[in-house]
Amino acid sequence: MKNLVFSLLISLLVSSALIAQYQTVIYDYEKNYFNQGQPLPAESYFMLSAPIRQDIQLVELEIYKPGRSRLLPLYKTSWKRSFSNNAAAFELPVNYQLRGDGEYDLAIKSYRRVTDVERENLKKSLYKTTDSYIHSVLETNNRKSFISKPAGQIIADLNDIIKQGTSYYRNKIDLEFVGFSDIISNNLKQINEIKGTRRIFGKKVKGETEEKMLNYQINELMIATHTELDQFLNTELLVLDDNKKIIDYKTEKTRSYIAINAGYGGAYFDGGYNDLNYGSSPYLGISVPFGKASFSKPFWSNSSLSFGAFIRNFKDKDDKTVSGPIFKRPLYLAYGYKIFRFIRLNAGATVVEFEKTNLNDNFGKIRVKPFIGISAELNFWLGLSRN
Repeated sequence: MKNLVFSLLISLLVSSALIAQYQTVIYDYEKNYFNQGQPLPAESYFMLSAPIRQDIQLVELEIYKPGRSRLLPLYKTSWKRSFSNNAAAFELPVNYQLRGDGEYDLAIKSYRRVTDVERENLKKSLYKTTDSYIHSVLETNNRKSFISKPAGQIIADLNDIIKQGTSYYRNKIDLEFVGFSDIISNNLKQINEIKGTRRIFGKKVKGETEEKMLNYQINELMIATHTELDQFLNTELLVLDDNKKIIDYKTEKTRSYIAINAGYGGAYFDGGYNDLNYGSSPYLGISVPFGKASFSKPFWSNSSLSFGAFIRNFKDKDDKTVSGPIFKRPLYLAYGYKIFRFIRLNAGATVVEFEKTNLNDNFGKIRVKPFIGISAELNFWLGLSRN
Protein backbone atom coordinates (compact mmCIF):
# COMPACT_ATOMS: atom_id res chain seq x y z
CA MET A 1 0.00 0.00 0.00
CA LYS A 2 2.78 2.42 0.88
CA ASN A 3 4.61 1.59 -2.37
CA LEU A 4 1.43 2.28 -4.37
CA VAL A 5 0.92 5.71 -2.78
CA PHE A 6 4.58 6.62 -3.36
CA SER A 7 4.33 5.62 -7.05
CA LEU A 8 1.19 7.73 -7.48
CA LEU A 9 2.94 10.77 -6.01
CA ILE A 10 5.99 10.50 -8.29
CA SER A 11 3.88 9.98 -11.44
CA LEU A 12 1.67 12.98 -10.78
CA LEU A 13 4.55 15.32 -9.97
CA VAL A 14 6.30 14.39 -13.23
CA SER A 15 3.15 14.82 -15.34
CA SER A 16 2.42 18.23 -13.74
CA ALA A 17 5.90 19.50 -14.61
CA LEU A 18 5.41 18.53 -18.25
CA ILE A 19 1.99 20.18 -18.52
CA ALA A 20 3.31 23.49 -17.15
CA GLN A 21 5.51 24.11 -20.21
CA TYR A 22 4.35 26.31 -23.11
CA GLN A 23 4.28 24.77 -26.57
CA THR A 24 5.29 27.10 -29.42
CA VAL A 25 2.81 27.43 -32.30
CA ILE A 26 4.02 29.09 -35.52
CA TYR A 27 1.44 30.84 -37.70
CA ASP A 28 2.04 30.81 -41.47
CA TYR A 29 0.55 34.01 -42.93
CA GLU A 30 0.57 32.89 -46.57
CA LYS A 31 -0.93 29.44 -46.02
CA ASN A 32 -3.13 30.61 -43.15
CA TYR A 33 -2.45 27.66 -40.87
CA PHE A 34 -0.41 26.71 -37.81
CA ASN A 35 2.68 24.51 -37.47
CA GLN A 36 2.57 23.38 -41.11
CA GLY A 37 -1.05 22.36 -40.89
CA GLN A 38 -0.90 20.56 -37.54
CA PRO A 39 -3.83 20.91 -35.12
CA LEU A 40 -3.64 23.40 -32.26
CA PRO A 41 -2.67 22.21 -28.76
CA ALA A 42 -5.59 21.11 -26.61
CA GLU A 43 -6.06 21.50 -22.86
CA SER A 44 -2.80 23.42 -22.44
CA TYR A 45 -1.46 26.96 -22.82
CA PHE A 46 0.69 27.72 -25.85
CA MET A 47 2.89 30.46 -27.32
CA LEU A 48 1.76 31.90 -30.66
CA SER A 49 4.50 33.29 -32.91
CA ALA A 50 4.55 34.73 -36.43
CA PRO A 51 6.58 37.14 -38.61
CA ILE A 52 5.29 40.71 -38.87
CA ARG A 53 6.35 43.95 -40.53
CA GLN A 54 8.35 46.33 -38.37
CA ASP A 55 5.69 49.03 -38.65
CA ILE A 56 3.10 46.78 -36.97
CA GLN A 57 2.59 48.01 -33.40
CA LEU A 58 -0.18 45.76 -32.14
CA VAL A 59 -1.43 42.22 -32.79
CA GLU A 60 -4.72 40.92 -31.44
CA LEU A 61 -5.83 37.29 -31.25
CA GLU A 62 -9.51 36.38 -30.90
CA ILE A 63 -10.85 32.84 -30.47
CA TYR A 64 -14.48 31.99 -31.27
CA LYS A 65 -16.75 29.01 -31.40
CA PRO A 66 -17.23 27.87 -35.03
CA GLY A 67 -19.57 30.23 -36.87
CA ARG A 68 -19.83 32.63 -33.90
CA SER A 69 -17.35 35.29 -35.02
CA ARG A 70 -20.04 37.98 -34.84
CA LEU A 71 -20.51 37.34 -31.13
CA LEU A 72 -18.14 38.05 -28.26
CA PRO A 73 -14.96 35.93 -28.47
CA LEU A 74 -14.31 33.07 -26.08
CA TYR A 75 -10.87 34.56 -25.50
CA LYS A 76 -9.00 37.68 -26.56
CA THR A 77 -5.38 38.67 -26.01
CA SER A 78 -2.86 40.99 -27.62
CA TRP A 79 0.82 41.64 -28.25
CA LYS A 80 2.14 45.22 -28.22
CA ARG A 81 5.49 46.31 -29.60
CA SER A 82 7.63 48.02 -27.00
CA PHE A 83 9.46 51.24 -27.83
CA SER A 84 12.84 49.51 -28.19
CA ASN A 85 11.59 46.40 -29.99
CA ASN A 86 12.48 46.26 -33.70
CA ALA A 87 11.93 42.52 -34.08
CA ALA A 88 10.30 41.15 -37.22
CA ALA A 89 8.18 38.63 -35.29
CA PHE A 90 5.92 38.53 -32.27
CA GLU A 91 5.46 36.00 -29.48
CA LEU A 92 2.09 35.98 -27.77
CA PRO A 93 1.24 33.69 -24.81
CA VAL A 94 -2.25 32.21 -25.18
CA ASN A 95 -3.48 31.47 -21.67
CA TYR A 96 -6.63 29.71 -22.80
CA GLN A 97 -7.10 25.98 -23.04
CA LEU A 98 -8.87 24.66 -26.13
CA ARG A 99 -11.00 21.54 -25.97
CA GLY A 100 -9.56 18.42 -27.52
CA ASP A 101 -10.79 17.09 -30.87
CA GLY A 102 -12.72 20.30 -31.50
CA GLU A 103 -12.85 23.19 -33.98
CA TYR A 104 -12.46 26.94 -33.48
CA ASP A 105 -12.55 30.12 -35.53
CA LEU A 106 -9.61 32.47 -34.95
CA ALA A 107 -8.90 36.05 -35.98
CA ILE A 108 -5.41 37.60 -36.02
CA LYS A 109 -5.56 41.39 -36.37
CA SER A 110 -2.54 43.62 -36.91
CA TYR A 111 -2.47 47.40 -36.38
CA ARG A 112 -0.12 50.18 -37.52
CA ARG A 113 0.14 53.86 -36.61
CA VAL A 114 -2.29 56.22 -38.34
CA THR A 115 -0.85 58.92 -40.58
CA ASP A 116 -1.58 62.60 -39.99
CA VAL A 117 -3.90 62.64 -43.00
CA GLU A 118 -5.82 59.60 -41.71
CA ARG A 119 -6.20 61.23 -38.30
CA GLU A 120 -7.62 64.44 -39.77
CA ASN A 121 -10.01 62.51 -42.02
CA LEU A 122 -11.22 60.52 -39.01
CA LYS A 123 -11.83 63.73 -37.06
CA LYS A 124 -13.79 65.33 -39.89
CA SER A 125 -15.90 62.21 -40.31
CA LEU A 126 -16.77 61.99 -36.62
CA TYR A 127 -17.41 65.75 -36.37
CA LYS A 128 -19.83 65.57 -39.28
CA THR A 129 -21.66 62.52 -37.91
CA THR A 130 -22.09 63.89 -34.38
CA ASP A 131 -23.14 67.34 -35.65
CA SER A 132 -25.75 65.78 -37.93
CA TYR A 133 -27.12 63.72 -35.07
CA ILE A 134 -27.37 66.78 -32.77
CA HIS A 135 -29.35 68.67 -35.41
CA SER A 136 -31.58 65.64 -35.99
CA VAL A 137 -32.75 65.43 -32.37
CA LEU A 138 -33.58 69.14 -32.27
CA GLU A 139 -36.91 69.52 -34.03
CA THR A 140 -38.73 72.70 -35.01
CA ASN A 141 -42.41 72.75 -35.85
CA ASN A 142 -44.94 75.57 -36.05
CA ARG A 143 -42.56 78.16 -34.65
CA LYS A 144 -41.73 75.79 -31.77
CA SER A 145 -38.51 74.07 -30.91
CA PHE A 146 -37.99 70.94 -28.78
CA ILE A 147 -35.52 68.09 -28.18
CA SER A 148 -37.01 64.80 -29.39
CA LYS A 149 -35.10 62.53 -26.97
CA PRO A 150 -34.09 62.60 -23.30
CA ALA A 151 -30.59 63.90 -22.61
CA GLY A 152 -29.42 60.49 -21.33
CA GLN A 153 -30.49 58.80 -24.57
CA ILE A 154 -28.75 61.46 -26.65
CA ILE A 155 -25.49 60.91 -24.75
CA ALA A 156 -25.81 57.14 -25.21
CA ASP A 157 -26.42 57.56 -28.95
CA LEU A 158 -23.42 59.88 -29.32
CA ASN A 159 -21.24 57.36 -27.50
CA ASP A 160 -22.41 54.60 -29.85
CA ILE A 161 -21.56 56.76 -32.84
CA ILE A 162 -17.99 57.21 -31.61
CA LYS A 163 -17.54 53.52 -30.76
CA GLN A 164 -18.76 52.46 -34.18
CA GLY A 165 -16.71 55.12 -35.96
CA THR A 166 -13.51 54.06 -34.17
CA SER A 167 -14.08 50.28 -34.24
CA TYR A 168 -11.09 49.80 -36.58
CA TYR A 169 -8.81 51.86 -34.34
CA ARG A 170 -6.87 51.12 -31.18
CA ASN A 171 -4.80 53.20 -28.81
CA LYS A 172 -1.15 52.38 -28.13
CA ILE A 173 -1.53 53.18 -24.42
CA ASP A 174 -4.84 51.26 -24.14
CA LEU A 175 -6.80 54.46 -23.64
CA GLU A 176 -10.44 53.91 -24.55
CA PHE A 177 -13.13 56.44 -25.29
CA VAL A 178 -15.15 56.33 -22.06
CA GLY A 179 -18.02 58.46 -23.33
CA PHE A 180 -18.98 62.10 -23.28
CA SER A 181 -18.83 63.94 -19.96
CA ASP A 182 -21.40 65.83 -17.90
CA ILE A 183 -20.48 68.99 -19.80
CA ILE A 184 -22.45 67.66 -22.78
CA SER A 185 -25.40 66.86 -20.51
CA ASN A 186 -25.35 70.39 -19.11
CA ASN A 187 -25.36 71.86 -22.60
CA LEU A 188 -28.39 69.75 -23.47
CA LYS A 189 -30.17 70.97 -20.33
CA GLN A 190 -29.49 74.60 -21.30
CA ILE A 191 -30.98 73.99 -24.73
CA ASN A 192 -33.97 72.33 -23.10
CA GLU A 193 -34.55 75.38 -20.90
CA ILE A 194 -34.60 77.68 -23.91
CA LYS A 195 -37.26 75.64 -25.65
CA GLY A 196 -39.49 75.89 -22.55
CA THR A 197 -41.39 78.94 -23.97
CA ARG A 198 -42.08 76.84 -27.10
CA ARG A 199 -41.28 79.90 -29.27
CA ILE A 200 -38.36 80.86 -31.47
CA PHE A 201 -39.33 84.22 -32.86
CA GLY A 202 -40.89 87.12 -31.02
CA LYS A 203 -39.86 87.84 -27.46
CA LYS A 204 -36.32 89.11 -26.95
CA VAL A 205 -34.14 88.13 -24.01
CA LYS A 206 -31.27 90.45 -23.16
CA GLY A 207 -31.26 91.83 -26.68
CA GLU A 208 -31.22 88.46 -28.42
CA THR A 209 -34.04 86.39 -29.79
CA GLU A 210 -34.64 82.89 -28.52
CA GLU A 211 -33.64 81.61 -31.94
CA LYS A 212 -30.19 83.17 -31.61
CA MET A 213 -29.80 81.82 -28.11
CA LEU A 214 -30.78 78.38 -29.32
CA ASN A 215 -28.29 78.46 -32.18
CA TYR A 216 -25.60 79.67 -29.80
CA GLN A 217 -26.19 76.79 -27.38
CA ILE A 218 -26.26 74.25 -30.21
CA ASN A 219 -22.95 75.59 -31.49
CA GLU A 220 -21.49 75.39 -27.97
CA LEU A 221 -22.70 71.79 -27.73
CA MET A 222 -20.98 70.82 -30.98
CA ILE A 223 -17.74 72.56 -29.95
CA ALA A 224 -17.81 70.68 -26.63
CA THR A 225 -18.23 67.31 -28.38
CA HIS A 226 -15.33 68.13 -30.75
CA THR A 227 -13.11 69.08 -27.83
CA GLU A 228 -13.77 65.86 -25.93
CA LEU A 229 -13.25 63.83 -29.10
CA ASP A 230 -9.88 65.51 -29.69
CA GLN A 231 -8.67 64.34 -26.28
CA PHE A 232 -9.02 60.78 -27.53
CA LEU A 233 -8.10 61.22 -31.19
CA ASN A 234 -4.89 63.17 -30.53
CA THR A 235 -3.30 60.21 -28.72
CA GLU A 236 -1.13 57.59 -30.46
CA LEU A 237 -3.82 55.97 -32.57
CA LEU A 238 -3.38 52.69 -34.42
CA VAL A 239 -5.48 51.56 -37.35
CA LEU A 240 -6.35 48.05 -38.48
CA ASP A 241 -3.86 46.99 -41.14
CA ASP A 242 -4.90 43.37 -41.70
CA ASN A 243 -7.42 40.87 -40.38
CA LYS A 244 -6.65 37.22 -41.01
CA LYS A 245 -9.45 34.75 -40.24
CA ILE A 246 -8.89 31.04 -39.74
CA ILE A 247 -12.16 29.12 -39.94
CA ASP A 248 -12.98 25.73 -38.36
CA TYR A 249 -9.40 25.00 -37.35
CA LYS A 250 -9.02 21.71 -35.53
CA THR A 251 -7.41 21.00 -32.19
CA GLU A 252 -5.41 17.92 -31.37
CA LYS A 253 -7.13 14.80 -30.12
CA THR A 254 -6.78 14.26 -26.40
CA ARG A 255 -6.26 11.00 -24.60
CA SER A 256 -8.98 9.28 -22.64
CA TYR A 257 -8.16 8.60 -19.03
CA ILE A 258 -9.61 6.55 -16.23
CA ALA A 259 -9.07 7.72 -12.66
CA ILE A 260 -8.12 4.88 -10.30
CA ASN A 261 -8.45 5.37 -6.53
CA ALA A 262 -6.58 3.25 -4.02
CA GLY A 263 -7.10 4.04 -0.36
CA TYR A 264 -8.16 3.02 3.07
CA GLY A 265 -11.55 3.54 4.67
CA GLY A 266 -14.00 2.44 7.28
CA ALA A 267 -17.72 1.77 7.58
CA TYR A 268 -19.88 2.48 10.60
CA PHE A 269 -22.20 -0.40 11.61
CA ASP A 270 -23.84 0.69 14.86
CA GLY A 271 -23.17 1.61 18.47
CA GLY A 272 -22.20 4.75 20.31
CA TYR A 273 -19.06 6.41 21.54
CA ASN A 274 -18.32 3.75 24.17
CA ASP A 275 -19.66 0.82 22.14
CA LEU A 276 -18.66 1.66 18.56
CA ASN A 277 -19.06 -1.08 15.97
CA TYR A 278 -17.24 -0.52 12.68
CA GLY A 279 -14.99 -2.19 10.12
CA SER A 280 -12.11 -0.97 7.96
CA SER A 281 -10.19 -2.19 4.95
CA PRO A 282 -8.20 -0.97 1.90
CA TYR A 283 -10.36 -0.24 -1.12
CA LEU A 284 -9.95 0.18 -4.87
CA GLY A 285 -12.26 2.05 -7.21
CA ILE A 286 -12.88 4.42 -10.08
CA SER A 287 -13.61 8.16 -9.93
CA VAL A 288 -15.72 10.14 -12.38
CA PRO A 289 -14.95 13.88 -12.05
CA PHE A 290 -17.74 16.45 -12.18
CA GLY A 291 -15.67 18.62 -14.50
CA LYS A 292 -12.29 18.91 -16.20
CA ALA A 293 -9.72 21.09 -14.49
CA SER A 294 -9.07 22.92 -17.78
CA PHE A 295 -12.65 24.10 -18.19
CA SER A 296 -14.36 23.96 -14.78
CA LYS A 297 -14.17 25.89 -11.56
CA PRO A 298 -11.92 24.33 -8.90
CA PHE A 299 -14.82 23.01 -6.84
CA TRP A 300 -16.24 20.98 -9.74
CA SER A 301 -12.90 19.77 -11.07
CA ASN A 302 -11.85 18.66 -7.58
CA SER A 303 -15.16 16.87 -6.97
CA SER A 304 -15.93 13.38 -8.22
CA LEU A 305 -18.27 10.43 -7.88
CA SER A 306 -16.34 7.34 -6.80
CA PHE A 307 -17.40 3.72 -6.76
CA GLY A 308 -15.59 0.45 -6.15
CA ALA A 309 -15.06 -2.33 -3.66
CA PHE A 310 -13.07 -3.01 -0.52
CA ILE A 311 -10.16 -5.38 -1.01
CA ARG A 312 -10.77 -7.28 2.25
CA ASN A 313 -13.95 -8.00 4.14
CA PHE A 314 -14.65 -6.16 7.37
CA LYS A 315 -14.55 -7.53 10.87
CA ASP A 316 -17.12 -6.24 13.35
CA LYS A 317 -16.62 -5.84 17.11
CA ASP A 318 -17.50 -9.51 17.65
CA ASP A 319 -14.86 -10.54 15.11
CA LYS A 320 -17.56 -11.66 12.66
CA THR A 321 -16.92 -11.28 8.94
CA VAL A 322 -18.87 -8.55 7.14
CA SER A 323 -18.73 -9.10 3.39
CA GLY A 324 -20.78 -7.74 0.52
CA PRO A 325 -23.19 -8.84 -2.20
CA ILE A 326 -22.26 -10.04 -5.68
CA PHE A 327 -18.45 -10.27 -5.31
CA LYS A 328 -18.55 -11.11 -1.59
CA ARG A 329 -16.74 -7.87 -0.86
CA PRO A 330 -18.25 -4.64 0.51
CA LEU A 331 -19.11 -2.20 -2.27
CA TYR A 332 -19.08 1.58 -1.95
CA LEU A 333 -20.43 4.70 -3.65
CA ALA A 334 -19.07 8.05 -2.46
CA TYR A 335 -18.57 11.71 -3.13
CA GLY A 336 -14.86 12.52 -3.33
CA TYR A 337 -13.00 15.79 -3.05
CA LYS A 338 -9.34 16.33 -3.91
CA ILE A 339 -7.58 18.04 -0.99
CA PHE A 340 -4.06 17.84 -2.46
CA ARG A 341 -2.75 17.22 -5.96
CA PHE A 342 -3.47 13.49 -5.77
CA ILE A 343 -5.05 12.90 -2.34
CA ARG A 344 -8.84 12.57 -2.22
CA LEU A 345 -11.28 12.38 0.70
CA ASN A 346 -14.29 10.14 0.10
CA ALA A 347 -17.57 10.01 1.99
CA GLY A 348 -20.63 8.02 1.07
CA ALA A 349 -22.26 4.65 1.57
CA THR A 350 -21.12 1.04 1.47
CA VAL A 351 -23.25 -2.02 0.81
CA VAL A 352 -22.38 -4.82 3.22
CA GLU A 353 -23.69 -8.26 4.01
CA PHE A 354 -23.67 -9.53 7.59
CA GLU A 355 -23.36 -13.18 8.43
CA LYS A 356 -26.50 -15.37 8.69
CA THR A 357 -28.17 -15.21 12.08
CA ASN A 358 -29.63 -18.75 11.79
CA LEU A 359 -29.46 -21.76 9.49
CA ASN A 360 -32.87 -21.04 7.94
CA ASP A 361 -31.62 -17.81 6.27
CA ASN A 362 -30.74 -18.29 2.61
CA PHE A 363 -28.85 -15.01 2.60
CA GLY A 364 -27.15 -12.78 5.12
CA LYS A 365 -28.47 -9.37 6.05
CA ILE A 366 -27.68 -6.83 3.35
CA ARG A 367 -27.42 -3.30 4.69
CA VAL A 368 -26.29 0.13 3.53
CA LYS A 369 -23.88 1.77 5.97
CA PRO A 370 -22.05 5.13 6.00
CA PHE A 371 -18.45 5.09 4.89
CA ILE A 372 -15.48 7.49 4.91
CA GLY A 373 -11.99 7.06 3.52
CA ILE A 374 -8.88 8.65 2.08
CA SER A 375 -7.25 7.61 -1.18
CA ALA A 376 -4.56 8.35 -3.70
CA GLU A 377 -5.64 8.89 -7.32
CA LEU A 378 -3.83 8.23 -10.58
CA ASN A 379 -5.04 8.76 -14.15
CA PHE A 380 -4.41 5.87 -16.53
CA TRP A 381 -4.50 6.37 -20.28
CA LEU A 382 -7.03 4.13 -21.95
CA GLY A 383 -5.51 4.54 -25.41
CA LEU A 384 -8.86 5.27 -27.01
CA SER A 385 -7.82 8.29 -29.10
CA ARG A 386 -8.55 7.93 -32.78
CA ASN A 387 -5.63 8.26 -35.17
